[in-house]
Amino acid sequence: MSSPAPKRPSRIDLLQTGTFRLRRRLQDQRPWQRALETPSLWVVLFLIVGTWALMPGAFLFSPRATPGAIAARDYVASRDLLVWDEDATRTKQEQAREAVLPVYDLDLGALDDLDGRIEQIFVRGRRLLGRSPQAGSAGSDGGTTESPAPAPSFTAQDLLKEIRPEQLRLSDEQAELLVRKRFSAQLEERLRSVATRALRRGVVSNKALLLENRMRGIFLRKLESGAQGTEEIHFDLFDHLGYPGEAREFLDSEIGDWSGYTSRDRVLLADLLFDNLPINLLPNRSETLDRSEAAAAGAGRVFNQIRKGQVIVRKGDVVDAGDARVIAQMRGERQLRMQVPPLAATFFLLALTAAVVWLALSREKVADHGPRRVFGESLLLLLGSLLGAKFCFLVAGALSGAFDAEPLNSARSYTYAVPFASLALLAALLLGRHASLVLSILVSVLASRLAVEGDGQWVIFYGFAGSLAAIYALDRYQFRQRLVMVRVGLVVGVINVLMVLILTALGSAERGWMQIGFDLLCAFVGGLLVTAVASFAVPILESLLAITTDIKLVELANTNLPLLRRLAFEAPGTFQHSLMVANLAKEGCEAIGADPVLAYSAGLYHDVGKVLRPEYFVENQRGGQNRHDKLLPSMSALILLNHVKDGLELAREHGLPQVIQDAIAQHHGTRLIKYFYHRAMEQKDPEAVEVVEDKYRYPGPKPQNKVMGVLMLADAVEAASRTLAEPAPAKIRGLIQTILEDILKDGQLEHTDLTLSDLRTVSDTFLRVLANIFHQRIDYPGFDFNRRADKRASDVGEAGAAARAS
Repeated sequence: MSSPAPKRPSRIDLLQTGTFRLRRRLQDQRPWQRALETPSLWVVLFLIVGTWALMPGAFLFSPRATPGAIAARDYVASRDLLVWDEDATRTKQEQAREAVLPVYDLDLGALDDLDGRIEQIFVRGRRLLGRSPQAGSAGSDGGTTESPAPAPSFTAQDLLKEIRPEQLRLSDEQAELLVRKRFSAQLEERLRSVATRALRRGVVSNKALLLENRMRGIFLRKLESGAQGTEEIHFDLFDHLGYPGEAREFLDSEIGDWSGYTSRDRVLLADLLFDNLPINLLPNRSETLDRSEAAAAGAGRVFNQIRKGQVIVRKGDVVDAGDARVIAQMRGERQLRMQVPPLAATFFLLALTAAVVWLALSREKVADHGPRRVFGESLLLLLGSLLGAKFCFLVAGALSGAFDAEPLNSARSYTYAVPFASLALLAALLLGRHASLVLSILVSVLASRLAVEGDGQWVIFYGFAGSLAAIYALDRYQFRQRLVMVRVGLVVGVINVLMVLILTALGSAERGWMQIGFDLLCAFVGGLLVTAVASFAVPILESLLAITTDIKLVELANTNLPLLRRLAFEAPGTFQHSLMVANLAKEGCEAIGADPVLAYSAGLYHDVGKVLRPEYFVENQRGGQNRHDKLLPSMSALILLNHVKDGLELAREHGLPQVIQDAIAQHHGTRLIKYFYHRAMEQKDPEAVEVVEDKYRYPGPKPQNKVMGVLMLADAVEAASRTLAEPAPAKIRGLIQTILEDILKDGQLEHTDLTLSDLRTVSDTFLRVLANIFHQRIDYPGFDFNRRADKRASDVGEAGAAARAS
């Protein structure tokens, strides 16, 4: 389907749209609405109240058992406890640290560095002497034979000037020796060989510290240049050279038996290597510490198990430190010094949760709610769910403590009945599927910290599985009536039962058949409680958050409601037109994946403003003279324009939600009332003031989403279809095409995100619906219904002109 390219929005269009949004924003800026759009307020509230919810007893300092005091009563464990034994844990961690071998790094890269520096000095020296590397040959005694060439003018001082200290440290005597030996290749090879053997053995600065580990060894990491190092447990610690003593002795012994050199020469060569010999076996204290801490962390904590009903301290006995810790944990108390780490961790966890909500929902838009408001609403729902879960866990603990016999004394069984999936169901109804998934994951993780018995990780899987079931069931059954809530609850109950069976099979604790049966009963009841909680909370949250759910829209589509009944009795033609528009818009939205429930309800109310002056609209006229015949075109246009304003006032009086008010305001956009505009142009006096087009345009704004765009098209197509004397499919198709191109050319759909593919689908849907409505039937024998067809066609044509004008 070809259509002209949409024009860019003009400044007037942008101003109208901006004015509409600002007006809407100001209308909603009651204190509660402003609070919802203040993210910082909800972050602070979420952190404070959430920390209190996740830290039972963190801010309660009721009298508790003090170490050394006399117990005033018997203290009996109200539930199974795992008590952290600090002393045993500390001892175990220290043992783990001590078992870690110290780490030493053998830097073989230092060998390459020293070897390279010696080579560079000798190469440079030979070049400065003007000799090749083969100048000077070995004598029979291992020394060097001087070349018969005349001695060069190059001196040791010249050599020292050429060499930078970082290359090699040389004294005057050592430099003179090298020059005198003419940097022979054999001397170079000998020096490099001795240095290599010394550094491969490893030179360590504190050998006494190294030898402290001679009985258990060390971790030796060999670090080589340009290659990945190797690591091994090393026991032969005596072979390493202690610096400076053993390193000096090694050099003296290696060089001391060189022939061809005087004793002074050998001392100078040993000094040369000693002065430049690096320490390349170094203790890596940071790596050792990291490994020690990792070992300590891996050692874990030591816990003492206290069984439910076990007597901790009897009345009259002295309370020791261990008993005091058990009683404090049982009552949810903590010592002040022990509060800071868990409080800080909980605070950080909640801050991270708030950040995840912001990042995940920063682009979400629910109805007209922007990201800031959706963020505040999400934190409100999440916080309410946490408080509800805390209350449910407290009730579960209280119920288990009220019974002595199995299976009624199991707190975990009652916990299965906690309606974890309520948040998922509420969020899906109010904020959408994406927000529901995010919040379901977060509440499952946070609620796991509230478990009253044993490890709470099972809550994550149990709660999230039920939440996924609620989301799936809602998508499957579509929330169009209250009975759907019961179906969702049944689905969640079945999934809860399956999860209990899975968790029981994977768990290590033995649970009898009677206990498992009670667990399954509680799990199924938990699914039904999800329905109960959501049914109770949805109407409250709809009003509190100003969000209109599908069930609210379905309720508003009841034609027995006072406003629609008034429309049906006082403006019956408009009522029938609204029914047709509602059905057209619903079918069009279903075809492109938009919201059909909103489209249908909006179609019923879009022209409700006509009920105040029904006789001025052609569909309500019963023949005779048209009231507009006696009015100026400008006055007729004003009456038509006012039906939008009147509709908004009626909508507010009857408490219709904002989405319905949007439909009333946007269903005409800023379209031109062409009938009366052209009439005004025909009747104007050439000497009078020019006819202003803006006075014949609806105030708008233009449609802001797909549903409102389809509603505008449905309204225009349905009104125009009444003008067809012979509504054949070809004529209907041409009518739809003409209206669509006119609306596109006027730029009315530029804010709706409707694609050309969507418009083609909507057009085909309108054609199918209208063709079914205007289908032909055979004539009834004996009746001539087509008599005076020409006159009736003329009447329909006049009515159609007025219909298009409205």
